[in-house]
Amino acid sequence: MTQFWKSLSPVVEPIFHDALENQAVNETHPTWIEFDAEALRHNLSIVRKSLTPGTQIIASVKANAYGHGIIPVSQVLEREGVEMLATGSFSDAQEIRRVGVKTPILMLAGTLPGGMKNLIQEGFIPTVYDLIGARSAAAAAKAIKDDYQHPIFIKVDCGMGRLGISLPNTLRFLEEIKNMPNLWVQGLYTHLSFKDDISMKFTRERLSLFYEMLKNIKQKGHVIPITQALASSALIMGMDDKCTAICPGHVLYGLSSITEPPASMNEFLPVLTSVKSRVIHVADHRDGPSPGSGAYHRNRTLSRTGVVPFGLHDGNASIKEGKRPVVLFKGKRRRVLGVSLEHLVFEVEDGTDLEIGDETTLIGGEGPEKIELVEFAAWQQSSPLEALMLLSNRLPINFKKKI
Repeated sequence: MTQFWKSLSPVVEPIFHDALENQAVNETHPTWIEFDAEALRHNLSIVRKSLTPGTQIIASVKANAYGHGIIPVSQVLEREGVEMLATGSFSDAQEIRRVGVKTPILMLAGTLPGGMKNLIQEGFIPTVYDLIGARSAAAAAKAIKDDYQHPIFIKVDCGMGRLGISLPNTLRFLEEIKNMPNLWVQGLYTHLSFKDDISMKFTRERLSLFYEMLKNIKQKGHVIPITQALASSALIMGMDDKCTAICPGHVLYGLSSITEPPASMNEFLPVLTSVKSRVIHVADHRDGPSPGSGAYHRNRTLSRTGVVPFGLHDGNASIKEGKRPVVLFKGKRRRVLGVSLEHLVFEVEDGTDLEIGDETTLIGGEGPEKIELVEFAAWQQSSPLEALMLLSNRLPINFKKKI
């Protein structure tokens, strides 16, 4: 038997330490996800090198920091001096503040007009894209103090067709906001994501219209300190910008937002290093049932199996027809026989030293064999980001190196 159990102390919730090796494993559910804070810093530095001096960074931490953990990611980004954080989750924004992060927080659209008072009372910067939302924000600001001005950002739909004030109506909208003395338009932004050459061409065409609109706004006497249009795809492709800020998301976490990324994407490092678990059960099936007979034996070709707690509840997925997922155990790939709500079963050869408490790698790997996130996602017939979203908020997070 290994010395695993003697060295552990139980934990109730994730604890962050300067070094991963000091992190206790939760004995009640020994499956966890590991991220690298230094990779996050590295990716941010790559973004900074590509910017015109003075360009502000609005770091996107939406969706639990793309599944990487809203608290540790925000702490790293604040220490690295980003000018603003952006999320659509009110609860995530509250968590950021609860742990002492003071960086301004831009709330991406996601609230009903009645929720504006909550955003403003918490000191967050709301996104406004229609008159009813603007009036609600103005009323909430006035309730704080008659002459109080609260900052807002205006979202413009530049052609994506998702959300925002339409491009032709933006100037008129700004004139309406001008009559609301409790609001200060600190920023104006748009979003045009693209994944391939066809959508990139459309983005370039629409961005030229956005930049022209910014000129018209300035000529009409509107002074807006922060303007933003470019995000990860545009950064990867090296597109020129005429705004005062950028909003990186994917690239901060080493994820590509382009279907076929250029070589420049190789500069970015994956912040996700691994997903790991511990074996909770070992079985020997030499006495039957026979391989191929049924249940988990249907796909079994070897006699020994191990079980780890990494099921659908944890963000894994059932085995799709034609897919052959594996785990890494003792540096070798081992076939997964089945995934249930709470468990994953894999097989090993006779004579393999397999014991309760042994570590198993589900994503990642430090030797010659690795399971990349893109491969894991392909088993689920999803993208790397979608796979991260399934894992998000389901597993304890360990951040390697100082956060």
